[in-house]
Amino acid sequence: MLPLLFAAGLCLVAATEPPSHEEGTKVVAREGKGTATKTSKHAPVVPEKPKASHTADEEEGPRPASRPVRKAFHRPRPKPVQAPAAPTAAELTQQRLMIDNARLQQEVARAQMRVLLENPIATPEAALGELVAGNIRFMEGRRVRSLMSNQDPALRESLVKGQAPFAVIITCSDSRLSDNLIFDQGLGRLFTIREAGNCPDIQGLASIEYAVDHLGSKLVVVLGHTACGAVKAVKEAHGRPMPGHLWSLQAAMAGLETEVHEDPNETPTEHLRRMERGNALRQARAILDRSEIVRHMVAAGKLKVLPAMYDLGSGRVTFMELPAATPAAQH
Repeated sequence: MLPLLFAAGLCLVAATEPPSHEEGTKVVAREGKGTATKTSKHAPVVPEKPKASHTADEEEGPRPASRPVRKAFHRPRPKPVQAPAAPTAAELTQQRLMIDNARLQQEVARAQMRVLLENPIATPEAALGELVAGNIRFMEGRRVRSLMSNQDPALRESLVKGQAPFAVIITCSDSRLSDNLIFDQGLGRLFTIREAGNCPDIQGLASIEYAVDHLGSKLVVVLGHTACGAVKAVKEAHGRPMPGHLWSLQAAMAGLETEVHEDPNETPTEHLRRMERGNALRQARAILDRSEIVRHMVAAGKLKVLPAMYDLGSGRVTFMELPAATPAAQH
């Protein structure tokens, strides 16, 4: 009896003991939808780690910064185009008056041009009188010949046949000067030569001779002006060579600053005004000294050479007497 009980106790102890590592572990492998259990001997038992639960945010990674929500763009509907309002009675009257005024000015310009063409200027005195009268119209704001006649097709067609300018104007290249407006003259009336400082060079002298000898011009005017930049530049250089080709201005006005001494009792502007007048006088005299053709026509009474000054503020042109000829020119 005792042996049986002892044997039964051993079996019970063996049944309750955990399996040793040497007996192996069970590995479950998936085969298709079924499972199979295999026993691997001599393999240590590795407890399976529980799977951590991950949120969707952790699996996808950090989200980018939130973008601002764009509002829906609503394109405004185009407004219906409204028909322009009908002009008032006052506006209609103004338009009619402007058209009538332009038509009358054109008729006056045509009549004036017919008179000029029928009675051409034949003497230097008549030419001077025409310039003076035109300058008065310009100062008073009632230009006629330079206002509408330039738009006359008949005038342009007549000028295709030739020109006969009654005066030659040597003036500065300054943009504030326009001799056709200053003297209220239309196309074909003035032969213009423009040089900075109204100083004609050899080409300028040739242009003067062509106008008086071939075109029949009766008057040569050297037109200086106030606030002349060329004269001011020469004045402020004080004899020092100017850069580039500006030296030619100093050559054309050589001796001007010495001749027109600065008075200690006058302002720099007053001295500049005197230099501008002195330059116009000297350039007019130089034309006679350098051109035999001009001297011959002046001596015959067919031509006159005059210096003049134009005031930028008032618009007035003041004519001056020509200085006496130099001894060298007389011989």
